[in-house]
Amino acid sequence: MPPSGFSQKAINGLLEFVKANYATIADKYKNTSLSEQEFLEETSSKLEEQVRTTLTETFPSSERLNGGVQGLTTFVVECYRNLAQEIVEGQDKYQRPVIDGKAIQKELDQIGTYLGKFKI
Repeated sequence: MPPSGFSQKAINGLLEFVKANYATIADKYKNTSLSEQEFLEETSSKLEEQVRTTLTETFPSSERLNGGVQGLTTFVVECYRNLAQEIVEGQDKYQRPVIDGKAIQKELDQIGTYLGKFKI
């Protein structure tokens, strides 16, 4: 049983957040010569560093806020890294094919489908 604050609306909001992030990087991926796997790995590292730098400069004494934003960043970065690893393996944990160049769109489609069916 999830914590009481994890309502349907809260979980759907998190999924919408992740979906929006994937949609954003899908647009950026169109303008690169990197493989999708390389792009995901590079984007993960850049995002992690950018957030860490921005937080320490903008909120140097706000440990709680920084920890929360870092936690959300870790969530997104790990989603990207997991997808990059699925590309390397050629499949996801459900043995569905994951193809370099089509993985981000697959993820967007699956999130959209999941949002339509997901119920707590």
